Amino acid sequence: MKAETDLQHLARQWGAAHVPFGPLNDKDWLDTPAVQKVLTHLTQCATLRSVMLLCGSNGVGKSALAGRWMRSLDERLFHPLCLTQATLSGTGILSSLAAKLGKPASFRRERNLQLIEESLQELDRRILLIVLDEAQNYSHGTLEEVRLLLGLNLPQAPAFALVLIGDEYLLSGLKLRNHRALYSRLACQASLPPWSPPQCAQYLSAALQSAGLSSQSLEPAASELLGSASGGLPRSLNLLARAAWIDAATQGAQKISPLHVQHAMKTVPCVPGMLLAPAPGQSPA
Repeated sequence: MKAETDLQHLARQWGAAHVPFGPLNDKDWLDTPAVQKVLTHLTQCATLRSVMLLCGSNGVGKSALAGRWMRSLDERLFHPLCLTQATLSGTGILSSLAAKLGKPASFRRERNLQLIEESLQELDRRILLIVLDEAQNYSHGTLEEVRLLLGLNLPQAPAFALVLIGDEYLLSGLKLRNHRALYSRLACQASLPPWSPPQCAQYLSAALQSAGLSSQSLEPAASELLGSASGGLPRSLNLLARAAWIDAATQGAQKISPLHVQHAMKTVPCVPGMLLAPAPGQSPA
């Protein structure tokens, strides 16, 4: 708790309402054209009870975007569920789905199938939406169980809408022969790209303002270096900016400089490439 108190003290010294660049929340993600396009595809997928694939690099904000979208859905029309435990077996995922649907899950596959089918009937006109996060880590058997669930009530429409979220290699993995049955059901594939340099700068400025600080607290060269070092990945950008602020505040500086960013790049292990470029105006070490 002392570390938290120390950080709050540093924030007060800066005149900040809280520690800048804290954990990203729904309000911190930029509403970019790419985000709007993905949201449109997600809503169409849910409405049509189709299967969608959402890809992107680790830290680009796929899970956060999907979570924000799920929370915005009209509960009178949709019943969204998200599974994040990608190590579940085929039996395990059926049990987890039954439990999330409010049923007493069983260790028996046939009983869980019965419970899930009962839940679908109880939902009536509401559309069940299942989101599988980190889908590239699910086994073939687990994904096959989910695919088979889509046909629970054939020859009617698919039993639910399915969104698979994974890294940029997920699509190529689904093209493999053992996943072809699921791959053939994909109605849409969308990709979430990293932020552009102007978008990185926009986020950094907004994050400072949300803490009650002026955008002048971050030197332009430091902002540029943060965007470059993070590769435009929101998670990396946020972690680097926070570490740079901590370094600046600890040293008694009132602005974040490129040197503080360089120190942060040596501290945060997730810097893409880990290539520490010299700060503007400095020579390589």
